[in-house]
Amino acid sequence: MRKIFLACPYSHAEASVTHDRFVQCNKVAAIIVESGSAVFSQVSMSHPINLAFEGKDNAAIGKLWGPVDALFMDMMEELIILDLPGWDLSSGIKREIEFFKGRGQKVSLWSDVKSEFSLSA
Repeated sequence: MRKIFLACPYSHAEASVTHDRFVQCNKVAAIIVESGSAVFSQVSMSHPINLAFEGKDNAAIGKLWGPVDALFMDMMEELIILDLPGWDLSSGIKREIEFFKGRGQKVSLWSDVKSEFSLSA
């Protein structure tokens, strides 16, 4: 069973873009699960919790998630990046790429590997 950490750009000035990224990430995570692989989708987990934080900006929320992300990255064997617009500007995704590459683990863009999971993806 593949153990995949799914990365996705998240923060955006427009709440509707952030929410759309959450929805898109959930769809990809579902495809990965249906394929028989394990996935940790940080955006899927964190978005509903982020809505409950009061009085914290994106930077403060990001600092809260750093240690949680590290724990899950350590358990996963590969990184797949949902390459939505802005993915290459994300400091979180850059950190995740460095982590997985530093361990010699596979790093892929979703657009390059989605056919491995579903012919209709």
